[in-house]
Amino acid sequence: MTRADFKVAAALFLTFLGLYGLAAPGHFYLLDSQFKLTWAENVVHRGQLHFDRDQVGKESRIGTYFYVGRDDNLYIHFPLGSLFCMLPPAAVGAAAVALVPSWEQYDVAYSLAAANNIPWAAATVVLLFWFGRRLGLSHRRAGTAAVVLGVATPLFPYATFGFNEPVAAFFALLAAACLVVGWERPSAAWPVAAGLALGFAFTIRYELLAFAAAAGAVGLVFLFREPRKWPRVLAFALSFGAVAAVVPLWNWYARGSASNFAYNTLPFFTNLIRVRFAPLEGGGPFAFAGRFAWVYFLSPNMHNVIIYCPLALVGVLSTAALVRAYGRRMLFLVVPALGLAAAVLFTTYSSWAWGLRYAVVFWIILAAAAVVAPRLKRWRRALFGAAVAWGIALAAAAVVADYQLTQHDVAVEVIGDAKRVNYREWIPEGRTNPRYSQILRQLGYAPLAAVRTVDYYVHGGELRWFDRPPPGMRGDERALLDIWPVYAQVRCAAPAAAVWPPYLLLLIGTVAAARWLRGLLRAAP
Repeated sequence: MTRADFKVAAALFLTFLGLYGLAAPGHFYLLDSQFKLTWAENVVHRGQLHFDRDQVGKESRIGTYFYVGRDDNLYIHFPLGSLFCMLPPAAVGAAAVALVPSWEQYDVAYSLAAANNIPWAAATVVLLFWFGRRLGLSHRRAGTAAVVLGVATPLFPYATFGFNEPVAAFFALLAAACLVVGWERPSAAWPVAAGLALGFAFTIRYELLAFAAAAGAVGLVFLFREPRKWPRVLAFALSFGAVAAVVPLWNWYARGSASNFAYNTLPFFTNLIRVRFAPLEGGGPFAFAGRFAWVYFLSPNMHNVIIYCPLALVGVLSTAALVRAYGRRMLFLVVPALGLAAAVLFTTYSSWAWGLRYAVVFWIILAAAAVVAPRLKRWRRALFGAAVAWGIALAAAAVVADYQLTQHDVAVEVIGDAKRVNYREWIPEGRTNPRYSQILRQLGYAPLAAVRTVDYYVHGGELRWFDRPPPGMRGDERALLDIWPVYAQVRCAAPAAAVWPPYLLLLIGTVAAARWLRGLLRAAP
């Protein structure tokens, strides 16, 4: 990369680091994230990979959150890669408290862990800029494509959540980029790097095995015309396998069986597949296929993979243009993402977030294909513009809305009435309501969440609500909807003088970085 490339990359990273930081809530959404952080703190403070029984608290959590390992200690059930994502916040938090003991009251490790996805999401934006430059795009075109990816896709809201899918998305996109760039080069370092990156992504989200299989299949097909490149396919497979092998080894040691993937176990997937394809409500498989198509591709709800991230559809439709412009190697970008999409939509239940949580990885990859594709035909330019505009609107709404409003959407539409679902056995009951529109509900809620933040300060820090909280929900839990300065004052009793100056400095820095980026792109060819 040239000096100009590094400047644009730095401006992109700083701009999106600030943008995502300004929108971050500063808290976890699920108990899962807290357990992951506690595991990381165990490693940092105690040097152990397991939990002591007095840390578990409830005996009922053994067998759900925890398993008894071969050494008779308790091991958490989450994927190993997602646990390692929490190590940097835990280590930095421990060092910060050691240097300034008074910071302990602010729970530094927790705050950093809650923002753990932000640098990875910003790095994904930079990665796409690098990829575009490697494909021969100009600074302006590659930089604009990176900006679109950062603001018009689910990468924006998921950067502010506590889930680990953005980290997996970064490494999966890195793997695809290395395969595309390296296929035309003689060095085996590219496929090795792709395999290592995808291997680590697999340790976070096991569905990425479908991505690896599809990428390998594309490579094998290419070998019929270019048999001399077989060492590259082999290098990719071996490097991926070397990292991925850690997962069954960990399962064997921590859970007693190499095939025990905890909540991603084979029986879990078997039940989901049974639910997906078994005849429902006496309608037969064709009726269910119609319902499946409605939910994921035709419905106006947030789990519609086209409506929620239309740039993914643009990426698929641009496949032919990508191949014409850059060669058949671009299939390494699109085909594995489609394989991953099939695996996610047909075998996983992923509605516990803003839209389909597990879909974030393939959305990002297909969106990357859309923004680097040539847009010469008028219909493609119009579709691209509409997809970008809609994506920006959704991302803007997501960062100020309650993500939990969508958690039962798939249960409502695919399985039936969420109140009548037996989640343990995944038995569907009830019927769907096609008139229900989660998108309108979310967009209508977004202004209310923004007003709450302002109202909190107008009334001297008093928590007041404009709508009645659901039964059983405490007022302090509703405060989790706000940005991190509000949350810090509510949870940690931090004074405004301690939390708002950094926020204002972050705002000023983000504006400065954005202006720098704008100047660089305007001056670039």
